[in-house]
This record gives sequence, C-alpha cells and structure tokens, in this order.
Amino acid sequence: MTLARSLRAWTAPMAQVNRPRDGIRGMIAKRRFHRGDLLMDVPLRYCYFPHASRNPRRLRRWNRSALFPEAQLWLLRLSSDASDAGVSLSASVSTEDNKVVTLTLSPVEASLAVSVALRYFWRKVVLLKNREGAGRPALGPSNFHPADLYLQSIPMEEHILYGLERPYFSDVEDEANVHSNIEQIAWNLRDCILTCAPQEEYAFYDAHPSDLDATLLAAIYVVRARLLRMATIFGDERSSDRVTSVIAPVVDFLNHGSAGHNCAACVTIPKRAVVVRAVRDIGVGEELTLDYRGPVQQRRGGFQNYRGTSGCEEAEEREDWWESRYLFSANDA
Repeated sequence: MTLARSLRAWTAPMAQVNRPRDGIRGMIAKRRFHRGDLLMDVPLRYCYFPHASRNPRRLRRWNRSALFPEAQLWLLRLSSDASDAGVSLSASVSTEDNKVVTLTLSPVEASLAVSVALRYFWRKVVLLKNREGAGRPALGPSNFHPADLYLQSIPMEEHILYGLERPYFSDVEDEANVHSNIEQIAWNLRDCILTCAPQEEYAFYDAHPSDLDATLLAAIYVVRARLLRMATIFGDERSSDRVTSVIAPVVDFLNHGSAGHNCAACVTIPKRAVVVRAVRDIGVGEELTLDYRGPVQQRRGGFQNYRGTSGCEEAEEREDWWESRYLFSANDA
C-alpha cells in the first residue's frame, strides 16, 4: 500500500522519479494536466500546523494529526506549558562581527523531529525484533502503517551519509551558525528523550549515542525542509483568507520551484483538506513543483482559528495572489 492510499489521499496520475541532472527525487506528471486541474487532495487529519497558535493548548488542538500517534505525547512534553521543566527549543550563537544568531523550533516541529528520529533509530539502527524474531520492535514506537510508510519516504540515509541540506525559511546567510543552533537544539531533545525513556530503552540509547545524535540532527533538517506556506481558505469571502505553515504528507513530495512552479496548494477548512491544483498547463513527464514560500513574502504572527480570535498571518497583496484565489474556493477546492 502506498502512503497516499494509507492516508486516504487522492492523487492524479503522477510518479516519483530521480531527476537526471542532480539525482533529487521529484514528482512528474504521467498525463497532461490543464490549468485548474486537481492534482492532490490530502485530509487535514494527517497534516501538521507548526505555527497554528502561540497558545500551547490551541497549538495542540490544531495538531491532533493521526500521522504519528506518538507525536501528541512529545508535543505535550515539549510545549511551553509542560508540567516538567521545559525543554529549550531555542539556541543562539555569537558571530565574529558581534552579532547574535538565534534559531527557534516550534514545539510541533520538535515533536515531529523526535517522532521521525526515534522511528528511524529503532527500525534502522537498533533493528530490534520481538521474541518471535519478526514484527514490530519490542521497544520504541509501535508499528503504525502510515507513519512507517512516511518514514520510508524520507531520505534519512542520504542526510546522515552525505550531509544536510539548508533549511527552508532561514533568513540567516551564515549556515555554519544555523547548523550550530540546530545542533544545540538536537542535544536538548536528546536529553529530553533520555529523561523520558524507560530503563530498557535507555540502555539502547546509551549504547548508540552518536547514532542517536546524528538521527536527531537529520530529522530536524528533514522536518524543516518539508514546511510549506500556503493560503488557508475559511469561506468564500477573500477577507477571511490567511496564510499558514503546513507539513502535509504526500504534498511534500513536490519539490520547491520558486521561479517556474506549476502547482499551487491551499488549505480548505470547509473540506478539511490540503489540495493542490495546476496553475498552468503541464505536459507529460514534466516535474510538478510548488513555491514553498507560499503567496506572501513575510510571515507575521501565528494562525487564525475558526473564530478569528488569535494572532494571524495577514495575507498580503502580491501579483500572483489571484493564482490561488481564482483556482480555489471553499466549495470547489
């Protein structure tokens, strides 16, 4: 069963292939698409909204995704209102010109990174089987088919073996300092994992410390690289539109293409789905790409809830805003 089928997502005829020029995996069209054609429809129950709200309770309410069952527990542990001593998800370093570079992860990003890292650790590093010698590991996260399929779709081995890609949405040009910050946050998450681990699991973490650190670091990069910004449509009135950050499985198979992207995505609240449509005619064999930055250049605040009471990201005017608004509506998305 493919990941899309396990999530009850719908996709038009397309295939995942490696690009000849650089070997990066991407999605290509298997038939001709016309402008406005529906390409993907992914239920919101499998998506995450890392910046849905600054209020911890509202943030958890928006992120009850069924993709990683264990992520909800980690989100509770990593939230700012956690009962235990909070885990620092921010790190800062000083540069040679006396500037301070600070990076902060959302609790949702951190909980997803931990979920991805631990599933990879127990399935690829420890390779622990149950007493019958097969089936789910006796320790670590329990088997859950959608989560395991999503893990298989992530190029964790490439990140660990060949290096880490630059995270999206980083306004900092000094990548070495950004990496130092992410490394510090990964250590903080590792300490949280060791603190919460049962004695049997702790023994395996203690036996593979470098593998756990490398897996956590790669998982943070992987999660951040899959963060997409897109329009959110609450109704037919354009004034209610907002822009938010989304981690949407299957949709994140599409590569980023800032200049010549041929697809646009949006969150439609009435249909509770993330949908992708073609913004121009697409030929057979052409790669399908999204602009990961979404329809606005800058991000301000959080995400507006149904009643519009929390801080939100105002949808700013831009020449291509008609692109998503014309192709998507509350009833037709």
